[in-house]
Amino acid sequence: MVVVPLARRSSWLLGASLLACAWMGVGSHAEAQVRRFQISRNGGSRIQFVSDAPLERITGVSGTVSGELNLDPNALGSARGTVAVDIASIRTGLDLRDEHLHGPDWLDAGHHPQATFEITAVEGATALRADETLRVTLRGRFTLHGVTREISAPAQVRLMPLTDELRAQGVTGDVIRGQASFDVELSDYQISISAPVRLKVSNTIRVNVTLRAVAG
Repeated sequence: MVVVPLARRSSWLLGASLLACAWMGVGSHAEAQVRRFQISRNGGSRIQFVSDAPLERITGVSGTVSGELNLDPNALGSARGTVAVDIASIRTGLDLRDEHLHGPDWLDAGHHPQATFEITAVEGATALRADETLRVTLRGRFTLHGVTREISAPAQVRLMPLTDELRAQGVTGDVIRGQASFDVELSDYQISISAPVRLKVSNTIRVNVTLRAVAG
């Protein structure tokens, strides 16, 4: 049996305690860097869906976008978030076409009221600095018509610190502006195009997203 003198034990315990406190402090500091940005309905965000078929080009638009982003500007790769659009809010310019689009034979807003994009990773940059536009790749899961698929999307993102000019516009915190685009195949989401409209509705839909998220 080895007996450690009391002074040495006290010194060891003190050192261990200081090391633990330092480690906890680093962890708390890192956690404190994660910021939450809210995407508010009708708060300046917009999602556009484009069908470019041989006989017709159809554009659907909605500003009823919601969600949140959680990120550490100094560790951008760990960013997470969710963006959602209400299917029933999509407008194409023709009321009858919108009725069909929202109906059970197409996007079925009654059973699947939202399309969502869950961001699981950000690649291409490590830090988001104020007033700097970054080109990144977003990876995540896109859900439409009750079906979820893994996707990736090229994007641009910019962090805008709160200024007096923004306050004058009713903005209450720092702002993240983002743009992303990606394609979805309707058949991948169990949405079929009937024979009579196959030359007017494309199976490939281009999705363009413009986001404004405000720090809470």
